[in-house]
Amino acid sequence: MIQRIKDKTQLTLDAMEGQKRFYIWITCLLSMILLCGFALLASLVLSMEILEFSIKIPWAGMIAAYVFLVASGSGLCIINALGPVFGMHRYEIMGKRIAFLSLTLIVFGMLFIVLHLGHPERMPIYNAISPNFRSAISWMGALYSGYLMFVGLELYLLIRPDLYKKAMTSNGHIKTILTILTLEKFKDSYVVKLLESPKCHQVIGTLAFVAGISALSMLGSVFAHSESRILWYGPYYPAYFIVSAIFCGYAFLIIMTIISYKTFKDPMPAEVKSLIFEMAQVLALLLAVGLLFIACRMALALFNPLLQGPVLLLLTGPFKIGFWGGEIMLMSILSVFVLLWGSVKKSLAYVLSGSVMVLAGAFVMRYQFVVAGQIFPNIREGLPSYLPTLMEIFVLIGVFATFFLVYTLGEKYLSLKETISCSMPEKRNGVKGSIQFNRRER
Repeated sequence: MIQRIKDKTQLTLDAMEGQKRFYIWITCLLSMILLCGFALLASLVLSMEILEFSIKIPWAGMIAAYVFLVASGSGLCIINALGPVFGMHRYEIMGKRIAFLSLTLIVFGMLFIVLHLGHPERMPIYNAISPNFRSAISWMGALYSGYLMFVGLELYLLIRPDLYKKAMTSNGHIKTILTILTLEKFKDSYVVKLLESPKCHQVIGTLAFVAGISALSMLGSVFAHSESRILWYGPYYPAYFIVSAIFCGYAFLIIMTIISYKTFKDPMPAEVKSLIFEMAQVLALLLAVGLLFIACRMALALFNPLLQGPVLLLLTGPFKIGFWGGEIMLMSILSVFVLLWGSVKKSLAYVLSGSVMVLAGAFVMRYQFVVAGQIFPNIREGLPSYLPTLMEIFVLIGVFATFFLVYTLGEKYLSLKETISCSMPEKRNGVKGSIQFNRRER
């Protein structure tokens, strides 16, 4: 009896400690969001130039962050398709987390574009009344809009059973809202039955995959079509964008999964842990392929007099520290050894550290790619400052903080924890049954 009271007391204390950490985390995120609001308000009152908007380098940190987040979300789109599209069903247990993470990454990546534009309201208006079908940017926006629609529908279908369970245990207006969201009143209609069919889920996953990878290729083409920007122009970056997007997506997925389980102190299922170590090995392989892309790009450029200028900015010029330290050592070499060591030793800490290295190096890579491409050959005498200003850093921190806030709330209230499927060999009425359960509920 005494031991039972002690156990209950310890559980209560752990719950209170968890709530305390949660509110501290939310307070820190809200503080960073306030800094972002201050920077945006100052840019409207004073001038947009405080956000490093200049004639010489019009695209800086906010465009780099847009490419970083949107490409990572598109990489998660490809990973999400491994289950329903390509038949790698072990990835389906992480379907809710992948879909939600992909959706939030792309939405907040696009938020950087909205904040970067002086009049963002003009974009949908003129796209509707005077679309330019020869514009890569126009096609990119249309494809990403389609992808968000498909992945949003896919996420809804995945979390609909959890919403139904919460509706059954809720009361009042919350129960009414959840019942409406689950479409329970229309459960016998043809549309709801069609949405519940496995075939429909596979079709939606396929459409999301096609729209996502097309939008990602179009994002690379936005830069590759610029003939005056020698570093960007050519067929290299559309292909490299796909490879880099996938390994950034893997890194984001590994980091968010491990941190979620550690934060909420939930025991990680063996199936999820095994999949994380498998993803770490795949991530190391993709990083090696990406390093081969970089080496081929640099070697071919050095033998071409027209391409030597922008490449030397990275190899020996003012961008060499970020290139050799961030893109090569941190993202492509050290992280590979750490990831492989973690997967061999079955250490989540090493896998988490390697994934953080990948994202840190990838952000440096995106930033230098965007900025260095605007310098040569347009700016020949005197390199202007390419470091972000304090106000731009406030905006970057604030948008990333908002992303983490939304993901934290989604993790807490949308039941993104992995669902382990177990196929039962028993037969009932001559038909094999299949049982799905959540490890936390079990």
